[in-house]
Amino acid sequence: MAAIDVATGEEVVIQSPKSAARHEMERVAGAKLARKLGLTGKKKRPDEGSPGRGIKV
Repeated sequence: MAAIDVATGEEVVIQSPKSAARHEMERVAGAKLARKLGLTGKKKRPDEGSPGRGIKV
């Protein structure tokens, strides 16, 4: 399933089991898009902005 923000054209895609309910897939895709657009106030990763890959623990 894909979710696209009409204003910005930003797109996110999710994959789910065939048995997943449509409303649940829509909820997850919408939440992922909101997070990508920065509407949730949460960082994508705890160490976002630091150089390198992975999460520092």
